[in-house]
Amino acid sequence: MVLSKIEEIKIRLMVEGMAVDPGVRNLALGPLTLAEYASTSGVILVLPDEVWVNAPIAEHNPNFVVRPSIILSAHEDELVLQVNGEEIPVRFSPMPQDHETMSRLGAVIHADRVRISPVDGCAVTCLFCNIPYEDRYQRREAADLLQGITLALHDEVVPAQHILISGGTPQPGDYDWLNEMYERVANAFRATVDIMMVPEEGLLDPGHLKEIGIHGLSINLEVYNQEVARRIMAGKWKVGLDRYLNFIGKAVEIFGEGKVRSLLLVGIESLEDTLRGVSALAERGCDPVLSPFRPDPATPLRNNVPPSIELLREAWERSIEIVGRYSGVVLGPRCIPCTHNTLTFPDDSGRYYYSRVH
Repeated sequence: MVLSKIEEIKIRLMVEGMAVDPGVRNLALGPLTLAEYASTSGVILVLPDEVWVNAPIAEHNPNFVVRPSIILSAHEDELVLQVNGEEIPVRFSPMPQDHETMSRLGAVIHADRVRISPVDGCAVTCLFCNIPYEDRYQRREAADLLQGITLALHDEVVPAQHILISGGTPQPGDYDWLNEMYERVANAFRATVDIMMVPEEGLLDPGHLKEIGIHGLSINLEVYNQEVARRIMAGKWKVGLDRYLNFIGKAVEIFGEGKVRSLLLVGIESLEDTLRGVSALAERGCDPVLSPFRPDPATPLRNNVPPSIELLREAWERSIEIVGRYSGVVLGPRCIPCTHNTLTFPDDSGRYYYSRVH
């Protein structure tokens, strides 16, 4: 398979970022980005052919967005990307009307989903993640989280269409409380609910989660090479690669095709190691998710450079070849707006979709 011109532009944006013409601010779009997490710090745009991208900008990633050649500008009250002398029309994914209130309650909308973080901060420290460096560990109030979701689902500007429960890794003493939160959210709302979490012993029970109505799981390997993992994400490394893979295989058996995914960071380890991770996931029926490494200014890896355009292109091409060998597996995520910060390009297979509150 060959990337289209628009897909190539997405990769360029993820690597080099973009500049924002002052005229864009005159369109009264509101905040361009919440910039609250390393991989979502950019501006979410929708390119032609429904290609979603999270484009970093110098305001929040001055460590690598230095002289971007792509410019977001306004042309007759419409947004366009200036790319090599050509104007590419784009849509802006706006911030929700009540984003400040929602953020205070522990809920954040990205594209079409609301993510809640029951745990603010994190019990472990990964050198590529800004959370442990910017937020102290604390549990959020359940009532606040439920209120935040309610606001998100009824926002007048960008109502959320599905829910992700994520956030930092909890301390062992908070496992039971977090399991209760999973059940409360699943019972309280009619929207699709996914969980993104580390498979610590006693924290996730796939059978029970499926039983209470959880839609799917995101169990992120992030780094496949265990020596690299030990150096930069020791807390998650201690869980063990075997436990990750065994848990993922069991989860696929319980939840079924397209309901379990796992993210790998592209550009932190060698490409060959990342592709070994893609193979290990695909052979277990899990959708691999390729997330280009984005160095966050708040982390020890701030001076690392993002992966090159050539590396990302090769990562996509070879991963597409790998997942093609396994029935029922695609590069995830399958939710089209949620592909904005991943090397995923939805096709017409019918396996990618727009979520809708049911």
